Amino acid sequence: MSTRSPSLHRRGTRALLDVGGTATLTAEGRLDEIGSGFYSWVLILCIGGAGMAESMEMGSVAPIHSSLARTFGLSHSERSALPLITFGGSAIGLLLAGPFCDWRGRKEALLLSLVTISAVMFITATLPNDTSPVVVLFLRFLSGMAGAVQAPAGCVLAVESSPAEARSRIVFGICVMGALGYLIEAFAIQHFMPNFGEEPTDHWRAYCYMVGGASLCTMPLMYWLQESPCFLAVNGDAEGCVQALDAIACFNGKPPISPEAAQQLGRARASAPAPAPA
Repeated sequence: MSTRSPSLHRRGTRALLDVGGTATLTAEGRLDEIGSGFYSWVLILCIGGAGMAESMEMGSVAPIHSSLARTFGLSHSERSALPLITFGGSAIGLLLAGPFCDWRGRKEALLLSLVTISAVMFITATLPNDTSPVVVLFLRFLSGMAGAVQAPAGCVLAVESSPAEARSRIVFGICVMGALGYLIEAFAIQHFMPNFGEEPTDHWRAYCYMVGGASLCTMPLMYWLQESPCFLAVNGDAEGCVQALDAIACFNGKPPISPEAAQQLGRARASAPAPAPA
């Protein structure tokens, strides 16, 4: 018996999956059927871990900037430009986060953010003392821009990969993990830079290595994350959408969607009584 590849059909603003010859299955509806489970914890761990690494970087802006200005002999104008460039990069990152997520996907945006933060922190930690201020400012711009992408990309990925009843709890768990990054950053600053970056005895390079390592350690967790089924459906990738939904179902101990189940679901929805008018 030949199997039919899944396809997508547009009905208004909705993308309906045709798995069993009846286009009645939406990605959101399938996620609600799968329900919450182990994959909810995967979302919290992976996206929250990325947020934790970002919090460690952005929470240490003041002591890092003090250390950079002292080490590289920045002038007063260059020193005052450090926060301007960093948070200007954050503003641009927020502006680009949405279009980039819609272009390349939520997961790829999250991964690119982690890679950029890790690379920037490792490069910053190895800069010689005679590095041009332009290079230092450019690295701070990249760091701010990459950090700003994580929050929208991670939240959208979490919401579009979970059932409606669990979304608020999952986003709350992600925010809690991100807040823990600030707590870790506070203890790390006390250990590595007790003088807040103003003294030569402060080990700001070691702190940069730690933040870069935290981002690097989070990257393997991205392997367990699935791309947003809703993003795949809207972009016409029916097979990718079904694979993502089946992977989420597998994590939660639920069977994958089958053509027979899709047909039964279609018949059940077709025979369901219409809701009474308000």
